[in-house]
Amino acid sequence: MKRKKIKQLLAVTLTATMLAQPVGAQMVFAEDAVNVEQQEQTEQQEQTEQQEQTEQQEQTEQQEQTEQQEQTEQQEQTEQQEQAEQQEQTEQQEQTEQQEQTEQQAGETIEAVLQDGEAVIPADADLNQVKEILGKTLVKNADQVDLNSLEWEYRCEGKSGLLKNTAWGSIGGFTSETGNLIKTTYTHPSLAANTDGDYKVRLKGTTTEVTLKKTQKLTSAISTKADTNVNLVYNEDGSINYDAVRQNIFNTVVESTTPELTVNDVTIEYYATATTGAAVGFGKEWMPLEGGKSGVLNYPAMGEGTQEIKISYAGTDVYFGASAKATVNIGSDKKQSVIAFKENPTIKLVYNDDLTVDYMAVKEAIMNDVIDAENSSPKGLSLDNLTIEYYATATTGAAIGFGNAWAPLEGGKINGLTYPGIPEGTQKIRVTYAGDKENTAVTAETAITVMDREQSAFNLNELAEGAASYEVPMAFNEDQTYDYEGTAKAIYNAVVASTVPENLTADDVTIRYNAGTDRIKNWQPLNTTDWTSTFTKFGPSEWTIQFSWAGNKEYKGVTAEVKVNVTDNRLASAIVCKEGASFTYNMDAAVMKQAIFDNVIDWENSTLPAKDTLTVDNFTMEYYGSNTLAGDIDGGVKQWAPIEGGTVTLLTYAQMGAGEQQIRISYKGNADYRPSAQTESTVTVNKAKVKVKVKSTSIYADEALPEDFVTMNPADKFDVYTVYGGLTSNANLSLYLDLPDKYTNSAVLKLLDPIVEKLYGKTFTQMMNDGMTVGELRQLLSTQELLDLLEKLHIDTGTFGQILKVLNNMPSIADSVRVSFGTPNRVGLYTVTAITDNKNYETGVGVGTLLVKMRSKGVKLNWNERFVNGKITAEDAKNFDFKATLSSDGDVTIAQDNVHYLYSGFTSKWKPYSSTTTPPTEPGSYVMTVVTLGGNYQAAPITRGFKITK
Repeated sequence: MKRKKIKQLLAVTLTATMLAQPVGAQMVFAEDAVNVEQQEQTEQQEQTEQQEQTEQQEQTEQQEQTEQQEQTEQQEQTEQQEQAEQQEQTEQQEQTEQQEQTEQQAGETIEAVLQDGEAVIPADADLNQVKEILGKTLVKNADQVDLNSLEWEYRCEGKSGLLKNTAWGSIGGFTSETGNLIKTTYTHPSLAANTDGDYKVRLKGTTTEVTLKKTQKLTSAISTKADTNVNLVYNEDGSINYDAVRQNIFNTVVESTTPELTVNDVTIEYYATATTGAAVGFGKEWMPLEGGKSGVLNYPAMGEGTQEIKISYAGTDVYFGASAKATVNIGSDKKQSVIAFKENPTIKLVYNDDLTVDYMAVKEAIMNDVIDAENSSPKGLSLDNLTIEYYATATTGAAIGFGNAWAPLEGGKINGLTYPGIPEGTQKIRVTYAGDKENTAVTAETAITVMDREQSAFNLNELAEGAASYEVPMAFNEDQTYDYEGTAKAIYNAVVASTVPENLTADDVTIRYNAGTDRIKNWQPLNTTDWTSTFTKFGPSEWTIQFSWAGNKEYKGVTAEVKVNVTDNRLASAIVCKEGASFTYNMDAAVMKQAIFDNVIDWENSTLPAKDTLTVDNFTMEYYGSNTLAGDIDGGVKQWAPIEGGTVTLLTYAQMGAGEQQIRISYKGNADYRPSAQTESTVTVNKAKVKVKVKSTSIYADEALPEDFVTMNPADKFDVYTVYGGLTSNANLSLYLDLPDKYTNSAVLKLLDPIVEKLYGKTFTQMMNDGMTVGELRQLLSTQELLDLLEKLHIDTGTFGQILKVLNNMPSIADSVRVSFGTPNRVGLYTVTAITDNKNYETGVGVGTLLVKMRSKGVKLNWNERFVNGKITAEDAKNFDFKATLSSDGDVTIAQDNVHYLYSGFTSKWKPYSSTTTPPTEPGSYVMTVVTLGGNYQAAPITRGFKITK
């Protein structure tokens, strides 16, 4: 009860105090009232915890007393009983007080007491948030009232198009109506969404009104002092610590702020002037103290002097932003630095081994020979704290006042222009000291003389009397190619008498020739492969030659140009050929070239280097021949071609063959002899001999011959005609002629077919498919028109004489015997004669045997149709397939002409029946047997019995 009364007195006191305060401060007192209540709750909790600690301590003491008074149990029980009674009385008393408080609270009803006030209500606040804000702002006794239960209304203006109406309604927004007959509805926004201003507010169902000053944010302010002084703050390296300067400005210039702000809450800028473009009112901008870039203009960092400062606060969700300006005197307590120079200073450029300037050495020379360190301050100036530049002229764009800038001694790129390193001559330099924590920055300029290395030179020999150029012989390699290195040395030694520095050789100098014109020069090394010199390759002729030396650490480079006439002073060469020379054809063209080298060239009468110093590769050897078409057909276009053959003007030429041949030879030249003219001669190339071997073997009828069945030595390309003659397994005489592959070539057949058809009524292709008799073959191979055509096809018709000779030597060969084309396809034993044809070789003949074996493994006879229970009716027998099919490993496409049948038995009238061709059809009992006789496949016989019924 006592705590309740204290709380009521505190609420009354707070209410009275808030009414005496401005509206803005009432919110703070309302919050303080809440804080008082929270403090009371905290004190009550602390009392409860203290009481619990006391009870725990009493229990501990009770336990200790129990342990000490074990002997007096009766006294201990008495004390415990007294404590229990005392505890019951205490609990009963507390329950009574709590019940009285609850009854008193239930009997009281506390109403909200309203007051005017000012509140910040964000535009996006929801209804519950607005209620909470209004409760804390407008209710004096907010700590005694359930704020969430309060329903608020406010008076505001609603709109319906251009019409307006002021009415009361919910703070969450509402509508209102006017008019009796014609109703007009107005829309009123929520309090949060409405504009800032004063509004009448009341609780729903009451008439007591108060005024709410609504705002979305509070006003902020920054107050500054006038005529303040602030010093710049420096880091150890002499740079300005602008964070520290900002803090000093804030501490010195700012007098007060609303709300309370720190330097981290504001932005401090100064009114800067751009380094360029500040004329006519332009080039001024509020910039950070560190300076920066705005648009295309650069602004420096704030320095000493009177500066206009602006301090800006951006604001928050609660406060609007604010800014204030002030004039501040920015000073520094540094010592004045000085850079002094020596009088009439001169330095020399220093070079590295790669002939680049050692700019660090140049800087050291300026430090030692240009800067007067004794009269400069502070002491201890060095290249570590100085920046040295020179006033440079760009390699391009230097006209009309452009292209000049302060650049590093080593040059570089500045504003898009390229500046070279400091050159020789009089140069203006600028030395800059950035300053440090105790000394000011300083820049000083002076003129210096820069000296380069001594000039080198080529001292040239005098030209011969009346000569316009130096004459130098061309140097050649042993393979007759130009010796560019030797020629360059010869030119240098012939032209240069002496050099500065002394003893420069051709190896030290770059020697080039002008592959361009006098106006547009194109300097190239003598052995250039550059495409721009394609039409002006270096060789014997008059050239403009350039000598260039890059220089060294002590001497500058030098370039000189001279006219040089390069001549070919080698001995003239000539080839004489022997008359009536001959040698034998060889499939290796290199062997024939060697034969020409040894047997055709007349070494005694030719003008050439010694024979033992030369090889075939030193000569170009060709023959005059015709091109060849597909199928080795003579193309008829004659021209000079390499001995080994090849492609000439897109036509194909074979290797030079046997017969009388026209050749020409030329010498390629070497370092001492010029190339010779071409010398023509006629030679005889004799046909070579060939050995033919037939490797006797055996094959099955369905197998191909092995690749090495017929071989030749040498293994050149030959057309092979193979004659097979022998007896088949049927004891029949069989004759085969296997022609070369060219006879199946479409180009060859296109020429052969019309002539053969004209002579014999059918084409050669048809003859090969149908076969012919020996007599027809003799007649065909004796036809002159055909023989002339075959000569054009590069076929040696003498080979046909050998074929006919083989046929005539076979026993029992008559003109009526048929000749098949291809290899034997019937089982039998054959004599094989292989006859070779190549225009470069004599006709070769080889003999052997071929056994074509009958295949029995995997060969079977299978009935085409089977009887049902060994019976068939006479009617069905008429259409029944009695035959069997011969197969080899399941292949039923093999020849069936060696399958034979035997039908035997008795009719139902006991009449005997036997036939090898026709199966029975009358009723009776029969047996049939199927066998294979001769042919290429041998199968076991098969037999079956059957009855034919009515």
